[in-house]
Amino acid sequence: MGQALRRPMRRLGVAVLVAGCAAAGEGGSDAGLAEQPLVGVDGSTDGADRSCHIVLRELGRNWTGATWESVPSSSGSAVWVMQGTLEISEAAAAEGLVPHALYRLGSGQWTAVAGEPSPAEATPGFARFTVRLVDGLPGPGWSGSAIANAKVQVAPFLALPQGGRLFDHNRNPSDFDDYVLTSPDFVVRRDPAVCQPPAGPQRARLVFAADYSERREGVIAPGGELAIVYDTNRLTTCRHSRGGSPLWEMTAHVQFETGAGPIKRTASVRDAAATMAVPPTATGVTIWFENTSASGCQAWDSNLGANYHWDAARPPQWMGEARSLITRGASDPCDGGVPSQNGFSFDTWARQRAAITNLCFQVYEPNVTDRDDPDLWQKLDVSLRYRYAGETAWRQKPINLDRRVGNNARFAASWRDMDPFKPYTCPPVQPRRSADGQYVSLDVEYYLVVNGGELRPAPGAAYVGNFLDYLHDPWRDSNCD
Repeated sequence: MGQALRRPMRRLGVAVLVAGCAAAGEGGSDAGLAEQPLVGVDGSTDGADRSCHIVLRELGRNWTGATWESVPSSSGSAVWVMQGTLEISEAAAAEGLVPHALYRLGSGQWTAVAGEPSPAEATPGFARFTVRLVDGLPGPGWSGSAIANAKVQVAPFLALPQGGRLFDHNRNPSDFDDYVLTSPDFVVRRDPAVCQPPAGPQRARLVFAADYSERREGVIAPGGELAIVYDTNRLTTCRHSRGGSPLWEMTAHVQFETGAGPIKRTASVRDAAATMAVPPTATGVTIWFENTSASGCQAWDSNLGANYHWDAARPPQWMGEARSLITRGASDPCDGGVPSQNGFSFDTWARQRAAITNLCFQVYEPNVTDRDDPDLWQKLDVSLRYRYAGETAWRQKPINLDRRVGNNARFAASWRDMDPFKPYTCPPVQPRRSADGQYVSLDVEYYLVVNGGELRPAPGAAYVGNFLDYLHDPWRDSNCD
């Protein structure tokens, strides 16, 4: 999720059949097969999203508090309004993209409706939209048998500027599955395991899995966000329901340790991940879980009374020595090179001949980087934030630990991986032509993030570099706009 959305730019000679995503939800939502119409100008930009750029959170008839909302349809009869939540990634939102939903009743015509921005709180890392289906649907005047046989198919998608669509396939990976709403509930319920809040330098996720394992994704950064993902199959002692409605709860007890004493919070994790802010002074967090029900039952998941604990990560004491080394060969992958504040050039020679094309930098944190530790790579969350000229959203790329150098940890990433002109690749934005018409180039801005701390040439500024290639490349000439 933190990375910018790559818009498809290649052209193909055949049209593509794409569909939404099937949801085998509870209470009447079943997976179904449905071919969508041929879409796109030439089929080149249609695709299946499995990276959480577009996801249907929930959808069903809209309950007004007294009855199901209904409105007159184009045929004159009343139909139920189906309302739900679509969420798109921050990267997609930063590019101004809008989610839509294709839907139809049975084998009828497909109708597309756009989502509207929602004032309700979104899942961290996402932008939230409300979608309303208001025509060509079942209604309160239908007979029981007609309602029993009704099937509404829904395929959420992002409309891309080039004319294609990116379809939600985040619940079911098959290219020909979509969401299907059927009697009696006509509902797609939220699945807390799908498209969870992204982990990153300012966002961490603690996952409590059904197999009784626990893991941390990202780092718990003071001032950041923490998501607690709990599989309720870990603790099934207390279950009570009435009329199909659950009368039980799963509560996370969260205690942030700070120098001024603990800060305690509670949150439900029964139906979805619990997300909360990490206090700016937090040094760690302790968590345990309580299962209760209306019958008076009570049970605990508390690591046999020891509770679950994680330390919070702080930005390192020092970051520096950012350099780009682009050379045919060297005894060390990082020694030498050009300081980042002087820029770099990745040109046709580098693309064809350079064996080393590294961006390197070093980090120092007392009692962390100054000792041998096979788990050091887990204690520092390191990423490169970059964007090409013309882009507004920052892309994100994790950077791997290279080695320890004295008391510092050294990290390295290859500029070759981020080359917008690498073979068989369409540049993400329109490059700039040289005055003589022989070359194209793209500038890149970048800075580095470690445990939420930033390494920049100056506060708020970014380092810069340049990628350059020949104007004409046979593959790009045939496949890129």
